[in-house]
Amino acid sequence: MKLVILGVGGMGAISLSKILARVAINKNLTVKSTEIHGMAKKGGLVEIYMKIGEGASPYIPQKEADFCIVLERLYYDYALNLVKSPEGIILLKDDDKVKILKEFGDIRFANSFILGKFFKKQNIFDRKDAVGVLSAFKMPDKNIKAFYEGVK
Repeated sequence: MKLVILGVGGMGAISLSKILARVAINKNLTVKSTEIHGMAKKGGLVEIYMKIGEGASPYIPQKEADFCIVLERLYYDYALNLVKSPEGIILLKDDDKVKILKEFGDIRFANSFILGKFFKKQNIFDRKDAVGVLSAFKMPDKNIKAFYEGVK
């Protein structure tokens, strides 16, 4: 699977990539990953390119990513240049953010939510794989609940 994660510094894009890498490693899949986060501290773009279960390099040419997780709507058009098909884009929408804040009281649960949206679309991992990794987190009940909200 070829995956790109796009976000803004401080949104947890790198943490999300590490969660996905842990899920893949737990399934005995290879993971190749690279991060571009030069201006992250200034609110700039953070890009993570990952290959799970394939390839010797994390490099993903334009229009070849299977999925692109977009944590900031601002980068939706950029994501269109990266994925094979627009159906491969998993966007954290503004109404998702409002829902997370209302239900969980903290936007930090957005990554568990978007992880759930991603798990609903892909076919390599099963939901139990993510729950196992999320249960090691601080406040696992809320993270797991946010994950299942995203799956809906």
